[in-house]
Amino acid sequence: IEPLEIPEDAVDKATHPTNRQEDWEYIIGFCDQINKELEGPQIAVRLLVHKIHSQEWEALQALTVLEACMKNCGRRFHNEIARYRFLNELIKVVSPKVGGFSANRHD
Repeated sequence: IEPLEIPEDAVDKATHPTNRQEDWEYIIGFCDQINKELEGPQIAVRLLVHKIHSQEWEALQALTVLEACMKNCGRRFHNEIARYRFLNELIKVVSPKVGGFSANRHD
């Protein structure tokens, strides 16, 4: 794996739709980049929100990246994730009332 210069590249590789499984080298590389950048947590949240709103497999991989960031990126990342803006984006993914999956069932 070649070194990645920007977080966008790492998260794209870590969540690529053709990945057959989680690519931990890129996931940890993304965490490392986020920890090095002054604006890393803000960049990470923006990128992860976009990926979480993607197709199912890409979104699931993004949640794995999010979990890795929670475990490896420290307080600055935690503070950014705890903001209303990010939490609201997660609600949009899971709530049918605000644009998430369709929950219409006819039993």
